[in-house]
Amino acid sequence: MSTLRNKTVFMSCLVVLALLGPGVFPAGASNGQGLLPDGLVMEETFSPGRGRSVGRIQVVKGDAVIMHAGELKGYRAERGLRLYDGDTLTALEDAKIRFRLNDGSILSLSSETKLTLNKSVYQKKTKQRSSFLGMAFGKARFFVVKLLDYKRSEFKVKTPTAVCGVRGSDFILEVSALETVATALENTEIEIQSLEFPDEKPVILKDFEMSRSFKGRPLTKPIKLSPEEIKLKKESFTGVEPDADDAQPDGEGDAKDEEVDDSGVDDVDELGENLDLEDFEGIGNMPRDLGNGGFLIPETDPGDKNAEALKVPGELPAFPSQPPVE
Repeated sequence: MSTLRNKTVFMSCLVVLALLGPGVFPAGASNGQGLLPDGLVMEETFSPGRGRSVGRIQVVKGDAVIMHAGELKGYRAERGLRLYDGDTLTALEDAKIRFRLNDGSILSLSSETKLTLNKSVYQKKTKQRSSFLGMAFGKARFFVVKLLDYKRSEFKVKTPTAVCGVRGSDFILEVSALETVATALENTEIEIQSLEFPDEKPVILKDFEMSRSFKGRPLTKPIKLSPEEIKLKKESFTGVEPDADDAQPDGEGDAKDEEVDDSGVDDVDELGENLDLEDFEGIGNMPRDLGNGGFLIPETDPGDKNAEALKVPGELPAFPSQPPVE
């Protein structure tokens, strides 16, 4: 009797999904446990976003979705697809996704992770880089290329509780609505600023150090992790090997990529204004308040570093062991 009832319920669910139409994620139904917005329409064919591409997908395992800014449409993430300012990438349950920005930086998202490319400017001719990323939740690893001879080089990530700024680093952020955990790996130095305690002195993390940002509490002091603890964190990245010349800017060692035309690209000096951010202040001229969610931003100077991480289960694709030195 119970078996017959279960079959009836299952068939009823199939009928409801069929009536809703293919490609639509109804509220509460198979939409990645709430990772995707209700009513999201999945398109069969990928449509480019607005403006110039800021990066491309390298590796996808499982189901991951790309959403362009201002649209309730989703596209299945696939290797080779181009990314644009305002794009939001969501790795669903048991999924992994890795992508590469035009400056050669590589970002890897674990399962149940959501990250937005709020703005990414890379100008080879004028030697300027500035990127702002928002990380709402999940686990991600960031391999930021060092551009030592650039006039301006910013790379920052904002989470619900903190902002992380780096110049060239390999680090991990674990993010949730209540906590951010930042871990610096080899040859790395990052600066973290609490969003709730902007007057508190920022925390600087160096090789193999970790700090937490709990909602309602100041940042914790750096904690040195043991080799075993670092190994466990790195094990989350196994299973995906980086491509050759991954960590090189476009046009500087990656013959497979099309040359990036940066003529007429948004002026880096106008980046903050375009994002409607308040005047930079505090550590590394970080935005005082970027709102709820996460942000990643390229560095401006060694003192420009703020980050957060939130805990979310999942694994991350592999990354290069050490950042390249120019």
